[in-house]
Amino acid sequence: MFAATPPGFKNAPISKLFITITVSASIVSSIVGIKHYFFLQLVPHIWGWGQWWRLIVWEFVYLNESEVLFASLLVYNLRVIERMLGSRKYASMLILSYGFTFLLAPFLLILLKIVPSYTANYLPPGPTPIIFAALALYHDMIPSVYKFRISSSPPPAESDDTQSSSSSSAMSTSTPHTITLSDKIFVYILSAQLALAQMPASLICAFTGWLVGVLWTREVLPGRNWRIPELWWERTRSRGMASLAAFGTGPTPVATGVPVPTAGTGGEGEGGETAPTNAAATQGRGFGSQILDTFRGTF
Repeated sequence: MFAATPPGFKNAPISKLFITITVSASIVSSIVGIKHYFFLQLVPHIWGWGQWWRLIVWEFVYLNESEVLFASLLVYNLRVIERMLGSRKYASMLILSYGFTFLLAPFLLILLKIVPSYTANYLPPGPTPIIFAALALYHDMIPSVYKFRISSSPPPAESDDTQSSSSSSAMSTSTPHTITLSDKIFVYILSAQLALAQMPASLICAFTGWLVGVLWTREVLPGRNWRIPELWWERTRSRGMASLAAFGTGPTPVATGVPVPTAGTGGEGEGGETAPTNAAATQGRGFGSQILDTFRGTF
């Protein structure tokens, strides 16, 4: 359903990094047993205990496996935005979105406390606001590739005159309903799963991110033109991005000069000489490669 875009993470290193951090952070926090540090409740975490640092870290880690899955699939399909904007501009937008949403979502939760019927006191952890900010760009900037219709009209009438007359009279009394959808509906279904994961608090996170993304596309968001400093970006790309691109895919280190038996001798080469090892034959397929193969051209 996304055949119009190249598969995998070609020209999308930030999307690859985003998914790697999202999945790894969830696994590590679960293994180490620090999930409780990422919960955010106004009472008692903020007003009772004064743990203001939770406002900074609550968007870092998902605590639910289903949210990790839907978020990863959504970020993977949003990589087309990075290819359109460029990695530096896309990374700057994500950082700027975090800078607004990590305070805006709790502030919106405080405003909703004045509603008597709303008793929620909790924001679900995870980068849902950042993802929905990118989703707003996807909605505004990416055109649909194709459209299709879903109709409720009855099947065509048979050739028999009696059945044809009865079906035509039935069709005259009932109006078929037709819905026109585009290929982007599949991305919106993933986003709906993420927005409704922990109702109603997850809707606050989704709405906050969408609002920031809309303001960014309308060029009214403060600091919209901010970019990651070029010098720092070039250093990071030359070092960190190269390591990320080779994550789990590089050849395993092999020692040169390993004795190699020659034909007809059954042992080392003449005079104990050594032959260089064929690196291609000893190249390993790392665990990281097995994980990333899930996202290489399989969607």
